[in-house]
Amino acid sequence: MQPVLQAVLRSWSIPPVATFAVALTALTYLRGTWLLRRAGYPYLPGWKIASFLLGLFALWFALASPFDTFNSFLLTAHMLQHMMLMMIAPPLILLGEPLIPIVRGMPRFAAREFAGPFLNWPLAERVGLALTHPVVALLLMGLVMFVWHVPGPYELALRSSAWHQTEHACFFFVSIVFWWPVVQPWPSRSQWPRWAMVPYLVIADLQNTILSAVLVFSDKILYPSYASVPRLFGLSPQEDQAAAGAIMWVVGSLAFVVPAVLIAVQCLTGRRVEGQAPVRRREQAGVIDPLTGSSAKRSDSRVLGLQLTSRSFEAISFVVLFLGAATGFALLSRSGTDDSDDRVLRATQKSGPFAISVYGPAGEIPVGASTFAVLVQDAGSQSVSLDTSVELSLRRVDSAQASTEPVQATADDENKLLFSADLEATSEGEWIVEARVTRTSVSSTVRVPIDVGKPEAEVAIAWMDVVIFAVAAVLGASYFWRHRARGSTGLAAPVT
Repeated sequence: MQPVLQAVLRSWSIPPVATFAVALTALTYLRGTWLLRRAGYPYLPGWKIASFLLGLFALWFALASPFDTFNSFLLTAHMLQHMMLMMIAPPLILLGEPLIPIVRGMPRFAAREFAGPFLNWPLAERVGLALTHPVVALLLMGLVMFVWHVPGPYELALRSSAWHQTEHACFFFVSIVFWWPVVQPWPSRSQWPRWAMVPYLVIADLQNTILSAVLVFSDKILYPSYASVPRLFGLSPQEDQAAAGAIMWVVGSLAFVVPAVLIAVQCLTGRRVEGQAPVRRREQAGVIDPLTGSSAKRSDSRVLGLQLTSRSFEAISFVVLFLGAATGFALLSRSGTDDSDDRVLRATQKSGPFAISVYGPAGEIPVGASTFAVLVQDAGSQSVSLDTSVELSLRRVDSAQASTEPVQATADDENKLLFSADLEATSEGEWIVEARVTRTSVSSTVRVPIDVGKPEAEVAIAWMDVVIFAVAAVLGASYFWRHRARGSTGLAAPVT
């Protein structure tokens, strides 16, 4: 295998928070299926469990694989990532009928006090029915697809990791809403007859075809960022755009047309889709009652010498687990602060036998340490060179000498085609990044001017801390409101 291909396959950008969330979801689901089987409700066949886990893996793969690492270099890689987030992961996850197993897999206190009451809350049911109504779901899917592929929002997502993550979240969650009436996971109920899903999917395929045709047949580059990046795999910007449109066309059409054909055949032959039989409210309650713990018997236990009721013990266990998970999310969110999505191409210059591209933070660089990366290519063939030595240094414009000692750049943590190193600017003003590339006896140096401004102010509270605090506040307020409303003997929400 060629070294460049090996480097590409090793270029993973594993997101800590998303990885932890996916793993936690998988464990909760598996625990729920096991508890349901033990309680006498083995309604999930093995293939549905495998479908859910495969869908979670597809979601994680889209966010962590080389598709994510190279989405700023190739539109085709970015499109493959979008297809996995919209056309592959959501239907596989919904085929696993995740609602009941995930709620059952939660700590009993969480299922009884939060998940169960929320699922039985009339407002939540009305909002869920409104969102998953086929007309609303179809409009949302089309709106999200077209808006995020408009050049302005698309370029914004390429320049900012925060907006990039927002784009991916929109694609995934709106796709869950779109595929919901198609898969109709138990115990939800369909709002349209089954045959209506055929035109529903055909219209979605028409939307996808229009958007992909724009990419394939456009005679101009729609996204300027892809016109300026180094060409890594021999595709011109126009060819890359056309290939991305073709991927959207083929994968999207298969994702929409294949289930439409299967549903049409099932309707014509009079066969009912497995798992889609109407569910009576009494049968639904038979599964939800044990998972919310409404029928749990009271018992006492001793913990650290304290006499606790079963509900007190469950509450303490939930608080401990919540704090553990919150700590994990908070720590992992801090470990992933340096995102390569926030690096931009500062300059590409040819020097001797090399074409050298320098990447760094966007805009004005703050005083302090910043990460810079270098891509080395052959000036003639544009093939990536990995057998070079790269040294990076900084100097002020008004100084002839290097202001920092040259630093040996090493393979980047994520993109193994790049050489990266941390450089520290000690003061404000105009600086120059010098990249010296050496291969055998040949050396070349490129210089890229940068502006260094005031150091960034420290953010006292990270965004994940805000999310955790908000979730804790909502859960606490919900619990005490229900406790006050129902009294000490009515904490569990019955299913009516």
